Amino acid sequence: MSTTNFATTSNLALKVWSKKAFADAVKATLYGMMVGTSDRAVVQVKDELKKSKGDRVTFALRGIPSGDGVQDDQTLEGMEEGLEFTDFNLNIGEKRHAIKVDLNLSAQRTLFDVRAEAKEGLGEWLENYLDTTFFEYLSGQSAMAGRPSRFHPAGVLGGNALLAPTANRIVYGGVGNITKAGMLVTDTMTFSVLDKIAERCKLATPTMRKAVWGGKSCWVVIMHPFQVNDLRANTGNLQWGDIVKADIAGGGKNMFEGEVLGYYREMLLIESTRVQTYSDYGVGGNVLAARALVLGAQAAVVAHGMGTDNMGKMALVERTFDYGKRYGIAATLIWGMNKTRFAGQDDFGMFAIDTAAAPHN
Repeated sequence: MSTTNFATTSNLALKVWSKKAFADAVKATLYGMMVGTSDRAVVQVKDELKKSKGDRVTFALRGIPSGDGVQDDQTLEGMEEGLEFTDFNLNIGEKRHAIKVDLNLSAQRTLFDVRAEAKEGLGEWLENYLDTTFFEYLSGQSAMAGRPSRFHPAGVLGGNALLAPTANRIVYGGVGNITKAGMLVTDTMTFSVLDKIAERCKLATPTMRKAVWGGKSCWVVIMHPFQVNDLRANTGNLQWGDIVKADIAGGGKNMFEGEVLGYYREMLLIESTRVQTYSDYGVGGNVLAARALVLGAQAAVVAHGMGTDNMGKMALVERTFDYGKRYGIAATLIWGMNKTRFAGQDDFGMFAIDTAAAPHN
């Protein structure tokens, strides 16, 4: 009986692992759950740069015609309306990382395959890199103080600046609070805050279309665990306990395991530890806070370059050093990401929710 296998040094094996490593890393991230080629995906993939050379792709948005038209015997000629377009640019950059391990005697001392561990370690790094970069661009702020970006210390990826939320696309916890300095420790995540967001999502200009998640049309709300606990601690009518009871009575169709918490007013509620937190809110600059994200269709865009593997969006290089004593594997990504914001407009497909958020004792 014959079989098919790939030796460790086979170029085909490397390409197969490249595709699998990228796919596995993406599946393990919230970024991966939201990325897609459809214009209803939260993060839309634009493949123009996979087909031709260049380091920038330009996105266009056509405005909705607003003229009155004519009626009855009025003359239409001379009353026509032109089309208005706006745009924004996305640049791609290059990101590389590598893992290097000793073989020979060093590998002989261990009970595991150091080559396999190096590959798995690179895959885990990729998960952290993709999700952290995703949250940085959607939040509009670096995940590490003192750096332009957690994984891009020399400058943001491709020169795509991290864009802070526009004034009309940020909501604060509490009643009547519209500033970071006005945050009180009691201005936590509540269903009243979510009601406020639901209202603004429906009335947003430009229109904030719902994304498609698991075949369901909804807005996606990603909250920090501190915010989730604050929400669950709400008491009174129509709070968390009531929603759970109603869900159980309805057959439990809206409650999920893991990160996905359920639906509320056409919003899918998700929990993530990668939501950014802060310690300088309030008039004294000492209120702990977190920035939840409310995402609709095309909240962000991503593009990949020609230099990456056609299937895995990532190119790998595997080699040995010092006559086989050491082994290294390196990954290269040529890509770019940013939130969608057209010239002269607010953030296109998202809101930020800043609330007080602290550990619970």
